[in-house]
Amino acid sequence: MRPPHATLVTCCCILAAIALLGGVVVSPAAGGHPPLSVCGVCGSLDGATDAGTLDVHVDENGDSRWIARVPVDAAAAETYRTDPDALEAAVDDGWYRFDVADDDARDVDASVDGRTVRVAYTVPNVASPGVGDARVFDYFYLGGTQHRYDLRADRVTIHLPGDTRAATEPLNADVDDGTVTWTNGDSGGDGDIAQKTYVPYGPAGVTGTLASWASTAVVFGPLVLEHAALAGIAPVAVLGLATVAAGRLGAGRFGTGAGIGRDVGEGGKAALEYLCGRFDRSLGRRTLVALAAGSMVAVGVAGWLAFDLSLSILLVSFWLAAAAFLPLGYALERGDAWRHFGALATLAPLASVTALAPYYVFGFGPWAAGALFLPWALGAGVVGYSLSLVGRRVAVA
Repeated sequence: MRPPHATLVTCCCILAAIALLGGVVVSPAAGGHPPLSVCGVCGSLDGATDAGTLDVHVDENGDSRWIARVPVDAAAAETYRTDPDALEAAVDDGWYRFDVADDDARDVDASVDGRTVRVAYTVPNVASPGVGDARVFDYFYLGGTQHRYDLRADRVTIHLPGDTRAATEPLNADVDDGTVTWTNGDSGGDGDIAQKTYVPYGPAGVTGTLASWASTAVVFGPLVLEHAALAGIAPVAVLGLATVAAGRLGAGRFGTGAGIGRDVGEGGKAALEYLCGRFDRSLGRRTLVALAAGSMVAVGVAGWLAFDLSLSILLVSFWLAAAAFLPLGYALERGDAWRHFGALATLAPLASVTALAPYYVFGFGPWAAGALFLPWALGAGVVGYSLSLVGRRVAVA
């Protein structure tokens, strides 16, 4: 006979595999395209003595004025000051070909201030409108690509308009008093802007912060829902087939009728009877529902403490899909209403695919993400089918 703890061991192995899968899904592949420079002229002008800085001033309409300041040596400064054509040529030649604003820069104006070359240009539509006066700076998001970023400047600062404040703190950035700053330190580029960076911002105060968060949903909501729907097709189909199998096969020779299926059902029932006996509880439908819900909460808390939010959601939705089979099997065996349990198990993957969307996996988008979720769904289906057999044996008892 199969040991009663076999199902638990199987769950642990599959949950460990999910953690690895989560790392694949969440971590974008390094694309082959060279990193996009954030400051196209920083450090690349003839005579430059340092990388320089870039300040991006965003206005109330979501447009922006970018100002790069690049220090140059005395000879270069004198040449650029006395020969405007040489300055213009230096800016044109020095502009990095893979610059984030290369195709969008307008009204480029170069000048010399002491020994610093100042290059100013306009970049429209860097922030999308949201709720009320809130917006989302999404120019560094570049959905549908795997582009990475290279500051190429000692410092890059986004100056938000008026009295607005950033509602979140992007990776590697410092947020302070209406500014968001990335700084290249001595650590080899740890201050670079991360892929898919965006900054929701709005008026100061609680209301402005809530509007900024809501703006993120307005700007990215349609994209997230579209990707979630496409990525969710495969895992939802797998769990749907698992629920059908639990109904059609669970009582036969591939279920509790004979062999390993009967052993799994009996072993699980024995374990639950022991657990309920310790707490003086009867083993029935309500208890099974309570066990499924309680274990899901426990898995979620453990995942939150041990990992991060993304992996916690993966674990919770996995266990939600699998644990729903426990009362499902009970209801199927007793002839009770079961469709709500089946729907819960089938649709559980949507929690994960929505929370982690949008997807740009290896440049193939949500369909590739759906394929990566297949092992997750197969694992949940196998564990869930086993739990449905336990539920059936409890119902018979």
